[in-house]
Amino acid sequence: MTHLTIRIIFILFIFTLASSNAQTLPDSNLVLITGGTFTMGETMLEYEGPPELYAAVEHSVTLSNFRMSKTEITNQQYVDFLNAAYTDGLVTVAVETDPGPDNGATLVFGTATAPEEYKNLAIVNLSGTRVMKDHVETSESQDGNPFTGIIEPENPLNISYIGFNESGAAGEKFYVKDPRNSDDFDWNTLTDYYNYTSNTLEWDTSVLLNDYDDWPELQDYPNNLPTQEDVTTWPASFIRWYGAKAFALYYNADLPTEAQWEYAAMGGGDFKYATDDGLVDADGTSANWNWAHEEPALHHVFDVHINNPNPYGLYNMAGNVWEWCEDWYSADFYNNGSVTDPLNTDATSNKKVRRGGSWNYHESTLKAAARASDEQFKGNDHFGFRVVSNVEALPVELRSFSGEFLNGNIALNWRTETELNNYGFEIQRATIPLRSRNTNAIVSWENIGFVEGHGNSNSKNYYSFVDSNPFNGINKYRLKQMDSDGSFVYSEIVEVEGNIPAEFKLSQNYPNPFNPTT
Repeated sequence: MTHLTIRIIFILFIFTLASSNAQTLPDSNLVLITGGTFTMGETMLEYEGPPELYAAVEHSVTLSNFRMSKTEITNQQYVDFLNAAYTDGLVTVAVETDPGPDNGATLVFGTATAPEEYKNLAIVNLSGTRVMKDHVETSESQDGNPFTGIIEPENPLNISYIGFNESGAAGEKFYVKDPRNSDDFDWNTLTDYYNYTSNTLEWDTSVLLNDYDDWPELQDYPNNLPTQEDVTTWPASFIRWYGAKAFALYYNADLPTEAQWEYAAMGGGDFKYATDDGLVDADGTSANWNWAHEEPALHHVFDVHINNPNPYGLYNMAGNVWEWCEDWYSADFYNNGSVTDPLNTDATSNKKVRRGGSWNYHESTLKAAARASDEQFKGNDHFGFRVVSNVEALPVELRSFSGEFLNGNIALNWRTETELNNYGFEIQRATIPLRSRNTNAIVSWENIGFVEGHGNSNSKNYYSFVDSNPFNGINKYRLKQMDSDGSFVYSEIVEVEGNIPAEFKLSQNYPNPFNPTT
């Protein structure tokens, strides 16, 4: 038996606007990924890396249905989360005073009342700037340490675009910064830098350097810079695992498991690379990665919708930013054989999985099976995330169903969000005599038409049917949604009174007997 969920758009909008903690994702961009059994990992022959680090043993995995966000979470989405969480007392902002790499940085912390996963922990660095390190070992600095010697700066646009204004209005204290606004970014100062000494992470403050003139984005200021509107749809970066988890928890979602991520990256077709067709173009058109093999890479993140989506409708599974996963990393985790819905909960390694490569990484990291990991507290200009919903993915999700009396006819309209094996809709009608006001006085249901479904679809689909011969009195309609295997389920009922030109719509988000959590 399939599940048919009905949600009323009008009611949902009211709920979202009225609650500071709506516990629903800020953008309904989750797509259905139909579960199944697949081979996870890759052979040693396919692996591209040091042999001693091979940790992707092929094994069989079975996954349940899940939903995944089409894109990486954007700056605007993360700002919306921070404002809501700040209003709810779950996050605060402070300058780090403890010694270490964060000293002096403005960080967002979970408060003492935040969930345990990020309570009192830094989740995102608002002071994040480009990575500064010795990318190319010189004759003077062949010590293998990227934080000694001569620096080759990355593009200054690799910076945090999330700002905080304590005097801002309630619900608007966090905002997306404007690259063209000198109050948000002083690019002359931001392109000042020092080299390192021979001691790791020690600046040589004897010579102040500046590379402002090296970047075409800063020429003809501010005309070559992206606009504020542009960067709202760039992926949120400088996100630590704690920050990705905080976002997911707030919206009653999850981070993808490593298995979910790899399955989705394969596009339903055993793709080698996590691109739209499983291939990687050498000019950067298939993914945002270091296709020119520069040291360092000279570009930056781009819009989360850049490049074509894969067959599931997912953008940038390869490149742009690394994406945090739920699992703890273990080199041996794949040795467990055939498993169902695997999740590594063993924190022995003290590292979380990240997947997909980024704008400044090499081609091998774009592979669907490529594994990587980092400590939870790390997060720089190429660390971001996307989310999943592990609530059972509904085969057909009916978003609205309404009826309207027009020129002697009754027009029925309905919309679905997602469909799985949807054969179609049988339209059924019951009548109540005009003299009767007992809305339960249904005589019988009759089939008055059929509308073919879209089979499998992750897109919104709109349907309509016209009853050209309605009865005088109250006409009741329901949809019988039928799967390809013959199973079916009924929608709730809409009422339209014949011969009276009025429109009736469902007026409440009533429980669904097949999905009582909706």
